[in-house]
Amino acid sequence: MSESGTTSLRYLNGRKVNDHMSLFPAQRTTFLPGGYMGKILRVDLTNGTLKDENLPEEPILRKFIGGQALALYILLKYLPLNATPFGPENIVVMMTGPLTGNGFTPGGTKMTAVYLSPLTGTTLGRGATSGYWGTYLKAAGYDGVILTGASTKPVYLYIDEGKAELRDVGRFWGLGTRATEDRMREAVGHQDAKVLCIGPAGENLNRAAMLANDYNHFAAHSGGAVFGSKKLKAIVVHGTRRPTYRDKEKLVDAGWRWRGTLQQHNVQKKKTKYGAGEAWGALNNLNWRSTELSPAHIKGFDQNDVVLRPCFQCARMCPWDATIGEGPFKGTLLHFNAGGEWLDSFFNLGIKGNSALYLAERINDLGIECSHFSCGAGVALEAWEKGLLGPDKTNGLKLEWGNVDAVEKLLYMAARREGWLGNLLAEGPKQLAEAIGGDAPKWAVHTKGGTPAMHEWRPMLGQMLRELVASGGMKPQGGGSVNPPPDLRYREKWGPLGRDSADGWARSQVLSEQYRQFTGIFGGCWFAQMHQKPDGLNSIVDAFNAITGWNFTMDEALAAGHRSMILQSLFATQRGWIADFDWQDVGPRFLEPIPDGKYKGFTIAKWLPDLIYEYYRLSGRHERTGRPFKETLDRLGLEEFTPWSQEASQL
Repeated sequence: MSESGTTSLRYLNGRKVNDHMSLFPAQRTTFLPGGYMGKILRVDLTNGTLKDENLPEEPILRKFIGGQALALYILLKYLPLNATPFGPENIVVMMTGPLTGNGFTPGGTKMTAVYLSPLTGTTLGRGATSGYWGTYLKAAGYDGVILTGASTKPVYLYIDEGKAELRDVGRFWGLGTRATEDRMREAVGHQDAKVLCIGPAGENLNRAAMLANDYNHFAAHSGGAVFGSKKLKAIVVHGTRRPTYRDKEKLVDAGWRWRGTLQQHNVQKKKTKYGAGEAWGALNNLNWRSTELSPAHIKGFDQNDVVLRPCFQCARMCPWDATIGEGPFKGTLLHFNAGGEWLDSFFNLGIKGNSALYLAERINDLGIECSHFSCGAGVALEAWEKGLLGPDKTNGLKLEWGNVDAVEKLLYMAARREGWLGNLLAEGPKQLAEAIGGDAPKWAVHTKGGTPAMHEWRPMLGQMLRELVASGGMKPQGGGSVNPPPDLRYREKWGPLGRDSADGWARSQVLSEQYRQFTGIFGGCWFAQMHQKPDGLNSIVDAFNAITGWNFTMDEALAAGHRSMILQSLFATQRGWIADFDWQDVGPRFLEPIPDGKYKGFTIAKWLPDLIYEYYRLSGRHERTGRPFKETLDRLGLEEFTPWSQEASQL
């Protein structure tokens, strides 16, 4: 049962503090803006205690808002500097935003979780998910959840109409994500309850284990591994409450305008699309050694029975289910989310057509982030091809390109850390390549130990810069654009940028990261953010203002996004990361010249490290350390972090 109270957590910027310094007031003295439920549930898994905390006061909410920024601010306050990713001292902070669950706009679906990344050990881990879970967390009465400690036995957390309890998970431990969702709903007696859970990969601490919810949705980037280390199988939420808003007329207007910008998905697209790389004509094949795009990649897709599955009140229609209509896996039911990384992941291993979709369903049920597995398995298959890996290390499997049976077995080995190879696949491509030895480290694709979103980004300057400067433990944000978004042309007077020149791309990345970040911390989904259409950003800011009662300008929204960027750097800086790692600690294959096709010979490497240096300078951080300058902290209202500024590091 949830208990009212405000016992504080134990750290401030990694150091012990007294209770009176808590962020969470015993009694609020400032008004609660619209869009917030007003409560965070704090769960101590070690002691089995649960307490309600009031949200921080209005000035803190206005500064950090929700999602990644507010969650990360809390994490910065209370995570010890000597924390380890799988130690009980690691903390998971999960936050929605004011847009989440509002029901009047598309894209109001996001929940974001932050923690110390198991992929890097020094940078921020961040997983974000859409669907319905975040909406139902608020319906249950909470804006967020803070998880501390670790249970001695597997448990799940059940939150229903403002009451919470930890329950023994029992026979559900060991189940895949699909069965876990079904069984959890049966266990709590509410078929409309929403389940966020881990599969076998999380239970066995695969470093890239995901959180899964609502069948079609996944918060990737290691949140599932941290849940597993805490013996937390799932969080089940149910409730009937609705968040408030301040101006319904303006909210309805902003929602209609936002909806009018959406580019909707359709069934035909799901039956004919190669994935994201189709847009620029390149897929990753054979461990990033070919960019071929051919009809064989999507053979049989047109015979599948596809059903679109919208997120809460969103007409974009990104997620989808399908039943395979031909081939050896005919009749298999599939559940997919908005991205297509899971498709490219198996193209990368030489697997095409409905066999790729079948394996994508398997990896989602096991709960493994697809790029982590594919980049590791790609190294293993290439090592087999070149004689560096034999059956003595593969449990007898023949690791041949396109071998569906072998790759499926590798998935189960990676999820359960079975054998020498399964254990190293769970660790990551960098670790596997180093263990194989010889030339294998040259074949790895990774960024600071994490892996890029699984698309053939190498021809795309903006997206490559985004992948390199991301934390390594989270989905990259930004990506730049050839021209500034229409809603920002009142201040941005550049473009079009060239694809064969680095000029302007650092500025474009900084800007795109700012508007991606503010959409996320508002509680909005990037897939519903149509930034290149008129009103694509203005409608989001107007909806946010109508909900909260605040009156953010576009410049203030961009500053909020920038603030979140800087917090991300501060978190990593405190734990030993420096910006030079962004170009020094990268898998060599990711920076090789493209081997074939219309982009043959292209690589971002010829502009490194200068392009990364420029990105950090333009965002108010030192180009080599990544530490923010004091002027940047002062301008963004982050003066309390001055001891971690670039100037302070030189004292």
